[in-house]
Order: sequence, then structure tokens, then C-alpha cells
Amino acid sequence: MFPGTPPTQQLSKKERELCRFYKQLDDNERETLLSFAEFLSLKKTESERVNEKKAVLHQPVFIKATKNESVVKGIKRLKSSYFMVENENLLHEVSALMSEHVMKGVSAQDVIPKIEAVFDKFYQQYKKDFSKEHQGIE
Repeated sequence: MFPGTPPTQQLSKKERELCRFYKQLDDNERETLLSFAEFLSLKKTESERVNEKKAVLHQPVFIKATKNESVVKGIKRLKSSYFMVENENLLHEVSALMSEHVMKGVSAQDVIPKIEAVFDKFYQQYKKDFSKEHQGIE
């Protein structure tokens, strides 16, 4: 358009659709949407962080929940507590529970214990898999 200015990037159809939805939300709903997007982006950065397996059975580092903890903060706390659990199915189950909270209005107090149970379930599977892989290793 103007000499010396870089061209503007065109948004894809999905990006325009997301912007349209975002503009229809009130401030609190926008914050929730941004928090959810941040949560989804965490999976990529954390999976890139650790690619090496060690023959050590890691134990969860339990972090106490804060008073009136939000679902996003609860998920971050649990991801820190269960740092050894990396599984795409975990993300799907937690995302479904997060969607219940965001889309259906299920309270954080009701959703967080369900998310805690999902993390524990995947930790139990991690322990079983570790035992199978490292039989005889001390």
C-alpha cells in the first residue's frame, strides 16, 4: 500500500472466526478464553522441553491448591505436580473438563477434583508402564 511498509498478513477463515467470537464475549469471558488458549499452548512447550527418558520412577510433587483456585491455575498446579505424565489422552480428558467449566458453567470447585482424578489415573498408568519397561532395574 504505502512504499516501504510491510504487507499486512491476511487472517485465515478460522482466525477470523475466532476473532468474531472473541469480540462477542464480555471481559470475563475473554479472560477465560485467553486462559484456555494459554493452557492448550502449554502442551507444546512442555513436550519440547523433555524428550529424554531416564530409568527413574518419579513421584508426584504435590502442591497445595490455593483458596478459590481457578481451573486454569489448578491445571497448572497439577501439571507441575505430575510433571512426569506426558500423554495426549490426558490433554483430551482435561480439555473436555475445562470445556464443561467454560461452556456449561460447571463450577471450578466441581471440575478441579475431576481433573485431579484424571492426572492421578494417568500417573497410575505411568507407574505400570515404568514397571513393565524397567523390570529388574533398581
